[in-house]
Amino acid sequence: KAAEYFLQKFAASASFGEENHQELDDEKSQGEAEACEISGSASGTTLFNNTSSSQFQFMVDCKQNITLIEFIESLQSEFLRNDHGNNNATTAIENPPAIKSVIQRTSNLYENYTNAVFITPLGEENTAYDQRFEGYQRQLIEASNNTNSLSIINVEWYKLDISSKESMEHGLSDIFSKCPHQSVLVGSGKLAPEIDNALRSYGCHLVDTPTMLGTFDTSSAIFDAIAANTMEFAIDQHNHMQGWAPVHFAALYVSTGLVVSSPPGDGVYLSGPELFTQRGSSSITDSLRICTNDAFPICPNRKGPDGLPSKCPCTERKKIVIGGVTHGITTDVFWDTVYAAAEQGAKDMNIDLRFDRFEPQSSQKVLYRKMSAKILSLCQDGVDGLFVTISDPTLIDAVKRCKELDVEVLTINAGIAASKELGLLHHIGMVEENAGYLSGFKMADMATFTKAFCLNPFPDLPVLGERCTGFETAMGELGIEYLGQVDVPDDNIRLFRTIVEEAVGAGGSWEGYGMLLVAPAVVPALMELKKLHTDFQSASFDTTPAIYEALAHGDMLFGIDQQPYIQGYAPIPILTHAATTKQHFFNFAIESGPSFVTSPPSSDMVACQSGAFAVCPKQPFESYSYVNTALIGLGIFFFSLQAAAAVGFLGWMAKFRKTTVVNWSQPEFLSVVAIGCLTIASAILPLSIQGGYRYERDAITLEETDVLNEDIHKVDAACMAVPWLICTGFVLTYSALVAKLRRIDEIMRNAEHFIRVTVTKRKYLPIIAVLLSIMVALLLAWQLVSPLRWEREVIGTDVYTGYPTESIGRCTSEHFAAFAGSCAAFVGFCLIYALVLSYRTRHMAMEWSESKFIAASVLYLLQLLLLGVPILVIARENTNAYYMVLSLILFLMSFGTTLLIFAPKVILKEIRESQRRENVANVIGRQGDQRSSIGTTATNTLRKGSYDSSGQKDVKNESGGE
Repeated sequence: KAAEYFLQKFAASASFGEENHQELDDEKSQGEAEACEISGSASGTTLFNNTSSSQFQFMVDCKQNITLIEFIESLQSEFLRNDHGNNNATTAIENPPAIKSVIQRTSNLYENYTNAVFITPLGEENTAYDQRFEGYQRQLIEASNNTNSLSIINVEWYKLDISSKESMEHGLSDIFSKCPHQSVLVGSGKLAPEIDNALRSYGCHLVDTPTMLGTFDTSSAIFDAIAANTMEFAIDQHNHMQGWAPVHFAALYVSTGLVVSSPPGDGVYLSGPELFTQRGSSSITDSLRICTNDAFPICPNRKGPDGLPSKCPCTERKKIVIGGVTHGITTDVFWDTVYAAAEQGAKDMNIDLRFDRFEPQSSQKVLYRKMSAKILSLCQDGVDGLFVTISDPTLIDAVKRCKELDVEVLTINAGIAASKELGLLHHIGMVEENAGYLSGFKMADMATFTKAFCLNPFPDLPVLGERCTGFETAMGELGIEYLGQVDVPDDNIRLFRTIVEEAVGAGGSWEGYGMLLVAPAVVPALMELKKLHTDFQSASFDTTPAIYEALAHGDMLFGIDQQPYIQGYAPIPILTHAATTKQHFFNFAIESGPSFVTSPPSSDMVACQSGAFAVCPKQPFESYSYVNTALIGLGIFFFSLQAAAAVGFLGWMAKFRKTTVVNWSQPEFLSVVAIGCLTIASAILPLSIQGGYRYERDAITLEETDVLNEDIHKVDAACMAVPWLICTGFVLTYSALVAKLRRIDEIMRNAEHFIRVTVTKRKYLPIIAVLLSIMVALLLAWQLVSPLRWEREVIGTDVYTGYPTESIGRCTSEHFAAFAGSCAAFVGFCLIYALVLSYRTRHMAMEWSESKFIAASVLYLLQLLLLGVPILVIARENTNAYYMVLSLILFLMSFGTTLLIFAPKVILKEIRESQRRENVANVIGRQGDQRSSIGTTATNTLRKGSYDSSGQKDVKNESGGE
């Protein structure tokens, strides 16, 4: 293809000269549609009525299915035919000498086209390079031979050393220093920018015959060179397509066992080559470059192949709309499979499919009118791709309109000729003539026969005639005598027998005859004939129960399956990728058949075929509404704060246990309060334990089975742990405060009557035990009768499959209200009793009683519950909000109670300590003052006092004190 491009480009320059290029472009732009239409004619000779050379060049450019050499040969044959006086030409040539002049000039185009080079990196061994060079060389040499050029084009292969900058520059100098080549083809795109720079630096674009440069592969630098007109073309092999296509077709095989037939020739489905030239460079947008490099990411993936965020916006497949319009009405069972396959393809590709079948109509004309209207409607609505059957010429105008609206269209099943003429993307189906041809070879391979018939029950259907034509061709190549097409009735077994026997010959031997049925309608009649004449061989198109039975008994060689499932499935991925990547196969026909069935399928396969290879519905992503990890971390942080506070206050009491404040505060009871508050806060931890469904779900239907989830018992335990921790924590906290207040209350009541009593702490410890036992009994009853269990409820389903898309897990119990209410009532009793005792002991000193702060804690809890419980009910459906609200309530209850009970003690202890230090300082100060006063008095007395008999002064305090 690269060589052909070079030849055509060189032909334009050599034949018409550089000065005529503008004229050439003008004529192309003015008459493009007309010229292309003419070039598609049988002879193509009407182009030359006015002997316009520029029309010749445009013929070569716009006619995609003919090479330059083929065109020259057709001109030569046409000229010779008319030059010898053949007046039966389709279009008479008015000026044969002008045609002769064109042929002569074209034949001498390559006198100056003498050298071409193919360049690849040195040391890179790749069979692809060998094949590329072979095709490049062969085409150029054949061109110089076929056009009677005076010189043969020399095509060399240069392997460029790229191990260092110096070696590369030296190699490029060897190749281009004198600009000896008319064309340069680069085998690897990574060399193209350097070679482009070298050609320009050596001025190879300024010589009389400028060097033309083309390359394999594409890149941004290569596209820029094409846009700058320093490079002629780039060949893209569409490596993205080489990645997705095998996966689609391998998955199709794995799920159905179906395989597309190999195309004629080398049996390769081609992803390229596509030539990007300056003329078509407008389609090479910056967006397309970016998305090609980043492999067209599909949402939710937003990364390129390198793992980095892609600059190409990801494609939301759900927004892609593919339409389908076929002549398969609802009562035609063949189309059941096609329709089911298209739906499955849409589910696999996650696109929006609009493919509705028509009900039986009053006539075929009515059906075709409705098909045309539907085709137009879909294209005008802006579908991204469309597959149709062109089962009647009246549909062609509607398909043309879709092409004008830039909708990619392909055909399936019927209309291959119209599809090709319209230039549609592909035809997906069985190429009938090719199927007949291959059937002949398959029959000859499986059996020996010397004469052959083609039995046709519907001779008016062109497709069946095509099957017979292909079969005839195969018989001719195999040297088997073809006795022609025999038209047989499709509903008269006796007449069928008579016609076939007459064709064979009355009383003749049936050995050595082979018969191909092009429609399965006459299989029962053929089997009746087989009972009378057992020696002939037969095969049939299509697969039916009658054919399977014949295969089982050895009465038929094979059936031919055109694989309708592929006809329905394949258009979906092909059109989806064409819409998103602008890439498609370069083969026009994607052949769904023939697939030769030589034995009846198993019962399982029959079931799969009748069910159109039903695929388990694609399971949509299900949101389990798990609590956010960050929120769980925050809940653990709350618990840690409470744990630090409880442990801190317990340590503080241990350290200062001998101080009056701590000792009189009854630290044994306060320790129980600290433990109770920590127990309440610890309920946050099991709140973060979550699970899946209680019972295992079927992998396909996602329905619950009777198999219990092996991890569910852990979540059940966490569910019941929450009420156990909250309720026992409350009881421990407030039973200790109740016991403490009861002891103070008894002391006060006795003091009012001036009764001296000793009230030990041990006397009121049973209060804690009794209250705690009652709560434990309630919780045990709950645990045994109706424990909380983890259940997951589906709250959202997929509209297509009914599969769950969102679910929420909760701890539930059949008698939750009764048991939770009982526990709450008992906790309420403890709170109210503590409030009453607080009121009765409100006049006691803080060292003995915390009545004010206990009352404050109860009111604080009530305020929390009044605000928190309604919010908790509202947040029930949102797991994150529910977890956060409940965690906050538990933390604030425990932490707030801890601070209200212990913080005043710490503050009071500091106050009393400060007062003690101040009192000590005052005492020391007073003692110092007294010493100073005594000293002064003694001195004065000595000075004015009397002496005793020994001569000493008698010292006495004037006040008489000592």
